[in-house]
Amino acid sequence: MRLRVIVFLLLVSLSGLMDQVLADCTESRIVHVVLVWLKEPGNQEHRAQVIEATRRFAEIPGIEEIRVGQPISSQRSMVDNSYDIGLYMTFVSTAALDTYLAHPVHKNAQRSVLRPLVSKVVVYDFEDNGTC
Repeated sequence: MRLRVIVFLLLVSLSGLMDQVLADCTESRIVHVVLVWLKEPGNQEHRAQVIEATRRFAEIPGIEEIRVGQPISSQRSMVDNSYDIGLYMTFVSTAALDTYLAHPVHKNAQRSVLRPLVSKVVVYDFEDNGTC
């Protein structure tokens, strides 16, 4: 009898865990991709300053994930690796993206780091429909 209770409790616990895993898999989110070209292409100091400024975005509410780095070399003609820095962020909603865009940390990075060092920015926003 005691073994049945333990097995039952274990199955209930696993069921709740599976529900959470499935919810995470199907939950949609907003993806914000930013490609940055420096005024001085390849300048490692400027690249580091921009990367450091973007890491501070983690303080902004509503951001789920931030990834930042530089392009990899590719011989494939369809790959554009002419940019200096790539930024990938996910948000819980479009409202969270709007909060990020208006947030003082983001505005300060634009004013003090990005405008002085960056010649071009291309942004792609899309909804990730959440598949597993």
